Amino acid sequence: MSHCPSCGQYVGGSPGTCTYCGARITGRISIRLVKLAAIALTTVGLAVLWWFARRAEIPTLPISQIGATMNLAYVQVEGRCTRPPSYDPQTEYLGFWVADDTGELYVTAYRNETRSLVEEGRVPALGDKVAVAGTLRVRDDFRSLTVNVPGDLKIARAKAQASPLGAITPDQVYRRVRVRGQVRQVVEPYAGLTLITLRDETGTLDVALSDDLVALSPVSPVLKTGQAVEVVATVSRYQGEVQLVPASLDHVLPLDDEVPIAVNRFVTELSPEDAGAWVTLRGAVTTLDLFSKGLKLRLDDGTGAVTVLLWQDVYDEFLRRSILELVPGAEIEVHGELAKYRGELEVIPELADDVCVLATPSPQTATPWSTRLPPTHVPPTSTALVESTSLPPPSVLPTPRPTLEPSPVPTRTVLVTAEVSPTPRVDLTPLRAIGPDHVGQEVTVEGDVVGADSFSHGFRFTLDDGGGRIVLLMWHDVYDECWDRVQIRLGATVRATGQVSQYEGQLQVEPRFGGDVRVTRASNLRAPLREIGSIAAADQGQRVMIEGQVVRTEGLPSAVKVFLRDDGPEAPGEIPVLVWRNVLERVVDNVGLGTPDSRVRVVGTVQIYRSNLEIVPVLPTDVTVLEIP
Repeated sequence: MSHCPSCGQYVGGSPGTCTYCGARITGRISIRLVKLAAIALTTVGLAVLWWFARRAEIPTLPISQIGATMNLAYVQVEGRCTRPPSYDPQTEYLGFWVADDTGELYVTAYRNETRSLVEEGRVPALGDKVAVAGTLRVRDDFRSLTVNVPGDLKIARAKAQASPLGAITPDQVYRRVRVRGQVRQVVEPYAGLTLITLRDETGTLDVALSDDLVALSPVSPVLKTGQAVEVVATVSRYQGEVQLVPASLDHVLPLDDEVPIAVNRFVTELSPEDAGAWVTLRGAVTTLDLFSKGLKLRLDDGTGAVTVLLWQDVYDEFLRRSILELVPGAEIEVHGELAKYRGELEVIPELADDVCVLATPSPQTATPWSTRLPPTHVPPTSTALVESTSLPPPSVLPTPRPTLEPSPVPTRTVLVTAEVSPTPRVDLTPLRAIGPDHVGQEVTVEGDVVGADSFSHGFRFTLDDGGGRIVLLMWHDVYDECWDRVQIRLGATVRATGQVSQYEGQLQVEPRFGGDVRVTRASNLRAPLREIGSIAAADQGQRVMIEGQVVRTEGLPSAVKVFLRDDGPEAPGEIPVLVWRNVLERVVDNVGLGTPDSRVRVVGTVQIYRSNLEIVPVLPTDVTVLEIP
């Protein structure tokens, strides 16, 4: 202030007393002080606002109250997950439906949020109770909520209750159950869905496995018909039919124990009212009769006799797989559905495994039976008497039988024609002689396996006969039915017959059947056993063997990463093992790869991916599950 407020005389800008009238003069407020006060006030205001915001509850709304005026509002909804989640591993998109008593809302998550939910195992499954907060997106015909913070999604999953399959009804939707059954069928009704039919003593149910569920699960168990499994799943309903939907493939566990699929009964206990029920019978075969559509046999358990009907496909599979024969006097156990045909009861097995030959009579006590065979089993022309048997794969062949002498009471015999000829000589084609002009021709080659590689639909082996090289291409179906597949590895000598083809300028031999490939000399190559902690970047490209315990498993779209750890003498080591899914599906006891503390042995190549070491096995035999806790 430069003038006195009392007399108006100029007194300068300093505070003090007016020299003219003696009035007190005050100075200006400091700008610096004003700034500091403003900053302090702003900081305190923001702190108070943050404190209240942190403690303010996110409003929980009924879904039916969400309207267009609430677009971009941050709210919370509570309800139940009413459909299995959708998941795209490529875009890291996750979506699921939540419903309360008033309506249904679609919930989505993207990238970082999805990655966190998947890694933490907090992806909602069918039937879970969900409380989720996020940003609303409201359009004219669609409402959705986007998860912005993974911690704002909370899941409550009910405890599973043990239940027989036959006790599960449509009114139990969203109930979590634990069931045990035998795999009866594995089908893919359409791309993206696999149905596994389970059976126990009380009935059957389908387990639905979607591709989204497979992508969300670290390990996919390999299931085959006849295998016993335990499944923890939620009851669902599709077109009026009950289905079971597990939350993860980890909840589908193969069992070592057998699961009964039918109730043991005596023949005298059976009645027409039991038609449609499944029964287990045990007794002796009295008669057999082949007809145009299969085989009928008479089973006597001491209390009575009943007809057992094997349709042609079941009978053909039984002949292919069974070592012991169905002959009069044989003791068998049969599981099947009880049916009534023309007033008589019949037991109809569904699979070849439903018929088990427990014992066969000795040749001295055996009774001859009809020598008619289905047309598919009758070779052309015949004059020599030979024994007809069903041969198992070479790995389970019984001890060769001595030469049979003619007997007045022969076992099952068939009159067939066979011309004796010397063992044919195999003409091998040198690999160096195969060129582009051989494309489309069939050749037989032999060479040492010097390289191996897997791809999404099969396996490639590089053969070397000393004069040239060629790729042996085995599609999955060919590889799976090859009896010697376990021995096909680096260093083995392999003989294969197949058609020459060319792919991207490279010649390859493609066998049509698994029997066209066999190992003539087993491999004696062994990768060096290394401690995990000793593997370094300098080992890139080297083939090594490691043993360790499973720490954790991470699922990828086309592979899984299994982190193994060992206790080295100096320091524990840990390394990821990248197992492609086509390899994973063929690893014996692969469920152990997703079980913490399982002990695993791996042979693979050391690679570096994004500056991180990893080991990549090429073949299913390169991964061995040694122990599952």
